[in-house]
Amino acid sequence: MPARFSAYPPDRAVVVRLLDEGRRYGVGRGTTSELQLDHTSVSRRHAEILGDAAGWRLVDVGSKNGLRVDGRLVSEAHLSSPAWFAIGDVYCWLEPMDADSARDAAAFADVRRSTSRALSQQLQHVAGVDALLRHTLDAVLELSQLERGFVLYGATSDDLRVRAAQGLRSDELAESAFAGSAGALRRCLAERHSVICCDTSDSPWLGARPSVVLGGIRALVCVPVVFGNELLGAIYADSRQPGPLLTEFDLELVEGVAQQAGAALAAARLRGAVDELLDAAGQAGIAAPRWSDLQPR
Repeated sequence: MPARFSAYPPDRAVVVRLLDEGRRYGVGRGTTSELQLDHTSVSRRHAEILGDAAGWRLVDVGSKNGLRVDGRLVSEAHLSSPAWFAIGDVYCWLEPMDADSARDAAAFADVRRSTSRALSQQLQHVAGVDALLRHTLDAVLELSQLERGFVLYGATSDDLRVRAAQGLRSDELAESAFAGSAGALRRCLAERHSVICCDTSDSPWLGARPSVVLGGIRALVCVPVVFGNELLGAIYADSRQPGPLLTEFDLELVEGVAQQAGAALAAARLRGAVDELLDAAGQAGIAAPRWSDLQPR
């Protein structure tokens, strides 16, 4: 029978995969693992998950930190019903599914991927930077299913400002009462890499931060907006309520929107620069030649 595998590495997106009956899946930190878990407690080759008609088997393949099922260290376990287990310090959930449920889950993923493409394509046709930033934020909130957020954007990376916001009042974005996670934003901007946290209470670096504690933030995602080598800004979204877990798939969709937004913002910036040059030339009495004037007669 098929199964859904979910792993919850700290300070990472949830890893969710649909497993096919009859296959062998390697689990480990190494890049060759079918189920890769990027956590220091996980060995490069840690375990294998094997499925057949009777259920699923979990086998330790010589890991350093072992496997635990129901809190007990084991070398092998048979999982015929939904069960929690730990690979190193990463908690995992395996849920056997019938064939119809597996097809429905795959179809839902296809629908979300199509939705993401449609939202990204819409950004190409939005006129004006402010409207573009609002549409980008709407798309990220829809895909992440978080409740509020904002977009930072500026002429340079040293002059980033909040240019679009949803679910946050202007006073909540003031420096003295910032209601988001300043630490997540700083890391995202400094490393130009997405920051994601599914449950801040379990996060060793976010859980104790004043902005997170006072703001009651439970989950967040922060994605840089980059075009080429230039940092254009960042998209931040969070939720104060327990909600859907943020998966690698969710992050992939959100980063796709951010990538499209970066290209659209760069194009808008270029159009603005061209318009400024034409205006300056016009004011200087230098009219831009028309195409009809350039054609041979």
